[in-house]
Amino acid sequence: MKMLSRVDANVAAEINRQFPQLKQIRELDSDGGMERLAVSVFDHWLDDESEWHLLDCFEGQERVLRNKKFEQHWAALFDLTPVYTLRYRGRWPAKANVVLKRYTDREGFLRQSRFNDYGVPSQFIILPELGCIYAAGWDDTNILYFKNKEEAAPVLELATKAGLFCLNPNR
Repeated sequence: MKMLSRVDANVAAEINRQFPQLKQIRELDSDGGMERLAVSVFDHWLDDESEWHLLDCFEGQERVLRNKKFEQHWAALFDLTPVYTLRYRGRWPAKANVVLKRYTDREGFLRQSRFNDYGVPSQFIILPELGCIYAAGWDDTNILYFKNKEEAAPVLELATKAGLFCLNPNR
């Protein structure tokens, strides 16, 4: 089974209307005027240098526990609502076109969402039914972008059920 499928032009147009800031958030690490919350394995921001060692978790039991929480969360999201992502076609950056794709294979989606110590996680998903954009971070902290917190509430509830914490990036 294919992991990603092409999105119908009407669906793509609707998603682009709903989220005109998609490229801005994806490429410029900007909030695009949306609110945001962090979803993290940590119950607080690691501000103190004495805690920074917690970011260097690439193997062992702690890595297994963190991966399990995030995998449970990603799986619950896939089961809850259609999940879309962006892909680029063409030579980067001058001729690259953004293409919307829908995840159709749960296992493929989970494989793409897993922590990879060889590079920065690149998971960037769009959840139009929940009014959210969700981006994975390298430090076991992901960012959820939304306009309406009530619409985004199911994502946050699933995070909490998976043992993750919701942190305000503005503290």
